[in-house]
Amino acid sequence: MSQRREIEARLALYDELSGILGAMRSFALAELRKVGKREAAQQQVVQSLAASLDDLADALPEHAVEHAGSKSDHDIWLLFGSVRGFCGSFNEDVIRFWRVETGEQGPLILMGERLHDMIDCRDSQQRLAGAEGGMDAPAAIDRMLAALAELRGDGNLPFGLLACIRDEQGARSQRLWPLSAERLVPGGYPPLTHAPAAEIAAGVAEHYLFHTLLALLLRSIRVENHMRLIQMETALRHLERGGEELQRQRNRLRQEEIVEEIELMVGSRK
Repeated sequence: MSQRREIEARLALYDELSGILGAMRSFALAELRKVGKREAAQQQVVQSLAASLDDLADALPEHAVEHAGSKSDHDIWLLFGSVRGFCGSFNEDVIRFWRVETGEQGPLILMGERLHDMIDCRDSQQRLAGAEGGMDAPAAIDRMLAALAELRGDGNLPFGLLACIRDEQGARSQRLWPLSAERLVPGGYPPLTHAPAAEIAAGVAEHYLFHTLLALLLRSIRVENHMRLIQMETALRHLERGGEELQRQRNRLRQEEIVEEIELMVGSRK
């Protein structure tokens, strides 16, 4: 009897865990759909700003454009992690890629609380709260840019910015600043502007950096929730198989108890 009660207690726990995981799976699925739609719209914004940069390419300052063979002496790495866990190797993949690429050297911005415990505190490092979903993503980008300005120190000095994210193919990096000269396609005739063209170009470049960061963050959040969804479904299948096995054990024990009760009843009548 005590063994069957223990199994029933475990079954009750499995039911409770299944309910919690089911709710978490629904939340991840809903966030995945919302972020997916917002990411698509954000990509269109980035493309529009990229076209504007092409028109103003000749007015961009020299330090804002990376030419073939040039290299920044002050690269800052921005690592996109998660706020919550249960998303597989999402954060570990980002950290592993950064370590291989840099040998853990250079200034660093950690976006997402799950990354904070994976790297020891040191100088030239900023630890930022991440974004749980698409709604608070713009505020997270504002924190990124503020941390970037603090790491740069003298804002007039050239700097490089590389982002490391985990997407569908795995962890990868993308240089965000300076802008690649190969990506820029200057137009034949520069646009007419009321303000100086260099001032307009600098403003468009700032907007382009902000919205590119936002697009990367939304992609990171989408992939994070997709990996979390896979983890939830795997855990639910495991609980389901475990629950079925426990039910078979409970039924077998109950049958044995019934047989014992019948034998006692028959024996008592003799």
